[in-house]
Amino acid sequence: MKKIKFTKMQSLGNDFIIIDNLKSQNFKPTKKDIIKLCDRSYGIGCDQILILNKSRKKDVEFIYQIFNKDGSESGQCGNGGKCVARYFFENYKSKKDSVIVETITRKIKLTNLGNNSFMIDMGKPNFKLKDFRSEKKSFNYKNNKYFFHILELGNPHAIFFVKKLDKLDIKDFSNKFLKKDFFKKGVNISLVEKISNCGWKANIYERGSGVTKSCGSAACAIAVCSKSLKGSYKISNYVHMQGGKALVKWKGDIGDSVFLVGKAEYTFNGEYIL
Repeated sequence: MKKIKFTKMQSLGNDFIIIDNLKSQNFKPTKKDIIKLCDRSYGIGCDQILILNKSRKKDVEFIYQIFNKDGSESGQCGNGGKCVARYFFENYKSKKDSVIVETITRKIKLTNLGNNSFMIDMGKPNFKLKDFRSEKKSFNYKNNKYFFHILELGNPHAIFFVKKLDKLDIKDFSNKFLKKDFFKKGVNISLVEKISNCGWKANIYERGSGVTKSCGSAACAIAVCSKSLKGSYKISNYVHMQGGKALVKWKGDIGDSVFLVGKAEYTFNGEYIL
């Protein structure tokens, strides 16, 4: 048996187990460990596990590992980034306002704005996905054709802008879309409806975790893809998901980073015997 110290946190209803390996603890999970910890009936329960590991690079504060419910590792998690930022800045009393962390796919800047508000530099959007194996960007569902946009922000996203969001079952829609095998390793799926000039309502299906209350990288992908639609583009976009409202800032150029801004909350601390 092994005791694991952890902190449970959430941002916009997206919940996480944070495991800190920066001090004495050195937990290296197996796929089986991750699946058990994420299980809401037999483990602690969460959307994703976030692990902080030491880095040997001078410009990187720590390695930020993100694990999905199915045990796969992800390269990006915006809401998780807000939680990790609050945890780090409060527990390590950093005098810096910003730190650089590194995931399996990229480096990310975490900025402490004060008053429990954090800004995550999600990086530059990539519209040329190597994992996308189709020439068409449309999907037939219940006798209707739905077009989608693709981009990568540390992980891949398929964004569907629809007229009647509440008429679509996000789980059924996503499962049927994934069976088409458009992407080699799966994809995050967002069904999105415009509700104002810079406001969007969305339901989210995350690769490796299923339907979640919110997703920070999906909110950013939605804001970026909104530029392709008719009408004036806004630098600040608000994406309303089941867990709450996300603020995304992007100047609109593919060479510019996308920023996610928001709060993070503690749920509880504990020890788990594995």
